[in-house]
Amino acid sequence: MCYMTIISTTSERDLKEFNSVGVIFTKDMPGLPEERILKHQNKWFIESIHGCSCGFRHLMSCNFPDLGFSEPEEWFPEEQEDIEATLKLVNAFKQIISDGSKLDCIDAWAGNENIAPNISGQVEVNFRQLPDSEFRFIENYQHEFTNET
Repeated sequence: MCYMTIISTTSERDLKEFNSVGVIFTKDMPGLPEERILKHQNKWFIESIHGCSCGFRHLMSCNFPDLGFSEPEEWFPEEQEDIEATLKLVNAFKQIISDGSKLDCIDAWAGNENIAPNISGQVEVNFRQLPDSEFRFIENYQHEFTNET
C-alpha cells in the first residue's frame, strides 16, 4: 500500500506544465473510491519519484490535529527530496489558485479500491497564513486550498 494524492480544480490549465523531477501531474487517476468526493470537474493524480505519492511530506491522520502542519523536525526524519518535491507542489498549488480557481485534494492509501471513501475530515489550507515549509498532506483528509487574507 502507498499514498495516492488526488486533486480536483476548476482551472482549465494543463497542470503538466508543473511537471518536474519528483512531481508529475497526470490525468490517469488511480481508481480510488475517494475520487468520487473530489469537488471539481478537472481531476488529476500527482505522482512522485516513486510512481505513487509517497515522495511528498505526509502526516498520518491519527496524529492530526495534534501535530498539524509543521516544519520538518529532527525527531521525525524526512527525505530532503520529499521536502523539495512538496515545496514544488505548494508553488504549483499557489499558481493554480492565484487566478481564482478552486482546488481541493485528498491524500489516501491505495489498496482499498473496492470500499467506500475513507475520509477522516476536512482541513482548510490557507497559503497566506501557512508558511510553505510547514505544509504536508494529511492522510485521509480532504484539503481545501485558499490564498486569502
